[in-house]
Amino acid sequence: MAGKNGRFWLIPLAFAVSGLLAFGATWATADRIEHDLRDEAQAALRDAGMRAPSVTIDGRDVTVSDVPQGRGERARTVVDDLEGVGAVDVQEAQTGPAAARTQQAIDSALQRTPIRFAPYGDELTSSGSRAVTHVADILRSAPTTLRFEVAGHVAEVPNLDSDEARELSRERADAVATELADAGIPRDRLTTVGHGDSRPVDDGDDGESDRANRRVEIHVR
Repeated sequence: MAGKNGRFWLIPLAFAVSGLLAFGATWATADRIEHDLRDEAQAALRDAGMRAPSVTIDGRDVTVSDVPQGRGERARTVVDDLEGVGAVDVQEAQTGPAAARTQQAIDSALQRTPIRFAPYGDELTSSGSRAVTHVADILRSAPTTLRFEVAGHVAEVPNLDSDEARELSRERADAVATELADAGIPRDRLTTVGHGDSRPVDDGDDGESDRANRRVEIHVR
């Protein structure tokens, strides 16, 4: 009888071991979910043209930090659209004095001479090529810690659907990034994104408006 009673301690031990195994499996599953969610969020942000943001996961809640200024809502939408995501917190990067001065110099240069393109392609106009040269001079003198987003745009035309417009705008951004790299700006400091015809600077429907909207902009990130 004592022998049987002596084995009763095995029962709670078995429950304890089972509980530990279940806890370990649950923890491993949760860790894997967080890892997968982080990878998906980072990939989605890269596809949206944001390579710098940091992504942290707590359960299914996502925090995205160091988002380029002005792109917080876009980052929130990109991550919020992912399956399985809970709350999304977005923190935009703070622009320092050097970044602000560099952006101001770029904006002033492009206001004088915009980066323009011939219709329906990624070929720079002669003035557009000069504008890229001016911008390259600015970027070479900027702190090496700064990164730059090259953003392409197209005019709204009847024979381009939204996918084709985005593709052409990305090709224009890539063309400018290549020119900047050839001018001595390290390619890993440049990212490209195509906005299609979604961000016109001129809402008119004439040739001059189309010419203004066929452009590339440069943003300090």
